[in-house]
Amino acid sequence: METVNRIPAGNAVIGAKEVVKSIKSGKVKRVIVANNCPQHLIERIESAGKVVVEVFEGNQKEFSIRLGKPFLIAAAGFEK
Repeated sequence: METVNRIPAGNAVIGAKEVVKSIKSGKVKRVIVANNCPQHLIERIESAGKVVVEVFEGNQKEFSIRLGKPFLIAAAGFEK
């Protein structure tokens, strides 16, 4: 998995459940997870379909701040 510091522009699908649903429906091709995202969530996301999973350099709090949300975020999906 590649480590990233930048968040892509555009709408994000937030939350592991929503990301998995979007992967299965083909809406998401790229997923970014916080560096402290639980391993079982990463495995669930990877098994949902063929997606690129990248690790954000910061933790869930820093990831949520970067996305402009007032709650912790472990995973976010983006269209390619």
